[in-house]
Amino acid sequence: MVHFLGADKSLEDLYQTRILEFARGARKINLLPKNDVRFISKNPLCGDEVTIDLIINKDHIISQYGHRIRGCALCEASSGVLSKNVIGLDINKTIILKNKLKKWLDGKSNNVPILDLQNFSSVKAFQNRHKCVLLSFDALTGASLKLLGN
Repeated sequence: MVHFLGADKSLEDLYQTRILEFARGARKINLLPKNDVRFISKNPLCGDEVTIDLIINKDHIISQYGHRIRGCALCEASSGVLSKNVIGLDINKTIILKNKLKKWLDGKSNNVPILDLQNFSSVKAFQNRHKCVLLSFDALTGASLKLLGN
């Protein structure tokens, strides 16, 4: 039985195989025993929660990353993609990364900021699920701003 979400989009479209693979990968990651910063982002509408730990080197480059995800498969999957791409990122560029992802999800840009995020293209049609995909990026941005004292 296929459940439809409107506009001829099904749950199968939203939760494709690659999304579920990324979600499974995210479950293997833990919070760091020590960190330079920890930040929690919550989605009050659905109860999703992402906690991110970072260790930053002297040049503001992320050298270690950990997380705890309590959320849906989309939230877990986007965290999984982020975890594979965050090491080596300058914390000053995290806001740009999140904004590029938001523009892509909103259909205002065709440039996906991380190639694996193309697997989330079906989410574009579901505005109410964008926050699920963005939550780990919100946490990353929050952690970066906390480190920078903003």
